[in-house]
Amino acid sequence: MYLVMYSEGHTFCKDDMVKQWVAEGFIDTTEGQDVEKIAGGYLDQLIGRRFIQPICINYIDEVVSFAVHDAVHDLIAQKSSEENFIVAIDYSRKNVSLSYKVRRLSLLFGDARYAQTPTNIRKSQVRSLRFFGLFECMPCIADFKLLRVLNLQLCGHRGGDGDTVDLTGISELLRLRYLKIACDVSIELPDHGLQFLETLDIMDARLACVPWDIHLQRLLHLNLRVERNLLDISMKSLGKLNNLQYLHLTSSSSSYTPPSSEHPDRSIEALGSLLGGHGNLKTVVVSHGSSVKNIVVGGASKTTIHWDDMSLPPLLQRFELSPHSGIIFSRIPTWVGELGNLCILKIAVRVLRIYCVDILRGLPALTALSLNVETTPIDKIIFDRAGFSVLKYFKLRFMSGIASVEFKADAIPSLWKLKLVLNDIPQMDQSQHGTTFISIEHMPGLKEISAKIGGVVPNADAVSALRTVLSNHLNNPTINVQLVDSFCGDKSTEQKQQPDEILEEEIRDTS
Repeated sequence: MYLVMYSEGHTFCKDDMVKQWVAEGFIDTTEGQDVEKIAGGYLDQLIGRRFIQPICINYIDEVVSFAVHDAVHDLIAQKSSEENFIVAIDYSRKNVSLSYKVRRLSLLFGDARYAQTPTNIRKSQVRSLRFFGLFECMPCIADFKLLRVLNLQLCGHRGGDGDTVDLTGISELLRLRYLKIACDVSIELPDHGLQFLETLDIMDARLACVPWDIHLQRLLHLNLRVERNLLDISMKSLGKLNNLQYLHLTSSSSSYTPPSSEHPDRSIEALGSLLGGHGNLKTVVVSHGSSVKNIVVGGASKTTIHWDDMSLPPLLQRFELSPHSGIIFSRIPTWVGELGNLCILKIAVRVLRIYCVDILRGLPALTALSLNVETTPIDKIIFDRAGFSVLKYFKLRFMSGIASVEFKADAIPSLWKLKLVLNDIPQMDQSQHGTTFISIEHMPGLKEISAKIGGVVPNADAVSALRTVLSNHLNNPTINVQLVDSFCGDKSTEQKQQPDEILEEEIRDTS
């Protein structure tokens, strides 16, 4: 019934709903059990029984987002009303029966300029509050003394220009576990309180000032948009979040400054502080806010990192550094091979050599891999039967030239999704590469292949040879080949596509 907090047609992020359920205290566990995993299992059961419908499924066949059929939404809304579980007030619909005792309140005011919260609601009893509307119509948050979950979607009546919303009163919410804010106006957060906060998501909001002095000892999940250099922020700001497990930093597309190559030591120190100072981290994602599919942000100064002496969080399962963030390693660092729990890796390197593949093949849990290679590799890159036993998704991107890539018999046996992104396919030396640069005939599980080829005038013979290799695979996988103008937009598209082709999502949260 909690899904009634959202209107019909809403697309839910599964991970986000799990965090809200946990914050509400819905999930009972015994000592040692992963409460979020159990909550996710409950959602999977609802999907399996077709009460809710999956919308997006990722590269490892997990549901990322879902929706509720309108008929099901009406049914649970009626049940919720009968049991006074949730009160949802949609300002576009006037007929709402209200009880003074409300535990969960959803205020959907939209762009109504004079909407008001009903005065007969006892705010002190509300445990979850979702507000969507103009910030002038937002009720006084400090009145909701027992709030555990607070979800604010705010907008300014002038489009947000020059507006700042004072949310410092949130510090009085002593039981708050979950806070998510999305808005087109600047917000001011408290610099104290919130000792029990577990999730802070302000990815889609502008902060007037980041209150880095606040002590959030119980914070587990942090999604944050920063307006300045990501590495400067991470180096000085996150040392007080001792229990942090999930960190996602994304830069503002308008004011982001990439780390300068003139200060590589500072960048290395910052990255080392970020990773080594938080031993409980399971997920680290650094992304760029203006990154869009098929577009590469050019002209940014980039920092090449050589450091092999980092102290990595031993529990790390997901490590993603967008190349657009300006962080590029000279090669695959040796410490990557020590991450026995790592499932997802997205990394940019200046050079890809055979020993880099040897490091990666030693990761027993690696399920998804995205490699961005800046320079033309010298070696022939060979994947044999050693390692990569559970890898299902592999994206390989060459920014300058290409290497010869060979997948030998029984290599990467579980792979079902292969993505190739090539900035250019030049005239190849057939004595070195043969008639094509890639060999994939020995990949028995392959189901989907996509290739994007850049360059003003890609070599026609090489492109034709690539199409032939992909089309001749015995599994008859779904194939999508695109020619793009130096990744600045699609130039033309040619594809062999099945009707049920699943559109690709990058290795990142869709929330």
